Amino acid sequence: MTGGTVPGSDPEPDPDVAAPRQAGGGPRRRTLIGLTAALALAGAGAAVALTGASGGSAPPPQPPAVAAPSPTAPATAPPPPSTGAARPAAGRVFPASAPVSLDIPAIGVHSALLSLDRNPDGTVQVPWKPLQAGWYQHSPTPGQLGASVILGHVDSKETGPAVFYRLGALRTGARISVTRADGTTATFTTDAVRAFPKDAFPTLDVYSTTADQPQLRLITCGNWDPKTRTYLGNIVAYATLTTR
Repeated sequence: MTGGTVPGSDPEPDPDVAAPRQAGGGPRRRTLIGLTAALALAGAGAAVALTGASGGSAPPPQPPAVAAPSPTAPATAPPPPSTGAARPAAGRVFPASAPVSLDIPAIGVHSALLSLDRNPDGTVQVPWKPLQAGWYQHSPTPGQLGASVILGHVDSKETGPAVFYRLGALRTGARISVTRADGTTATFTTDAVRAFPKDAFPTLDVYSTTADQPQLRLITCGNWDPKTRTYLGNIVAYATLTTR
C-alpha cells in the first residue's frame, strides 16, 4: 500500500500459498496445509515501524503467544476456554446468507464487510479498504456449521490503525455480532484470542469446515519486528455462536 509514515503495515501474503477449497473440493488436509502466511493476511501492505517512528504511536495490543510446535507435531489452536455462555443447541444454526457488517463493541469495531475471493494464483484476496474487514466467501456464512472466516488489516500507511488494530485486546466472553444479508444477526461469544508464529499457524483449526457448531474466526497480523519491518505472526480470535 502507499501513503505516509504511520504505524506498521504487514507484508503482502505469500504468493506461493493456495487458498482452501470449498467443502467437497478435495482432501481437506491436502488443500489446507501450507496456508500459514497467505490466509492470515490481514493488514497487507508495505511495512513501516510500529514503535515510535511515527509520532510515538504504540504497537497494537498482543494476546498470549502460542509456542511453535515440534517438527513432528502439527500446529493446532489451543482448546477454547469455557466462558460460561450458553452454546447453541444441536441443529440451531442459520441458513446461508452473506454477512454485511461486523460489530465488536469491546474493541470499537463497526465495519461493513467486503467479500473476499481468491486471486488467480489461489491465494486469498486481501481487503482493499484498511478500515473494513472482509469475509472469505469460500468459508461458511456466519451462523452456519463450520468456521466462518473474517480478515482485517491491523494498520496501513494510509490510515494508521486499521479495522483490526485492537484485535489482540479482545477478551474471552466479548460479544461479536455479524449482520447478514437476510436481515438476521448472528451473535458470537469470544472463546480465545491467540498469537501464532507464521510458521506455526493452525490452518486446519482456523479454516475448519467440519466443526459441529457455528464458529467464527477473526484474523489479523501481529508480532511486529522493527528490525525486519515485517509482522512475524498472526492473531486469531475464536468465537462460537451463542444467540440468534
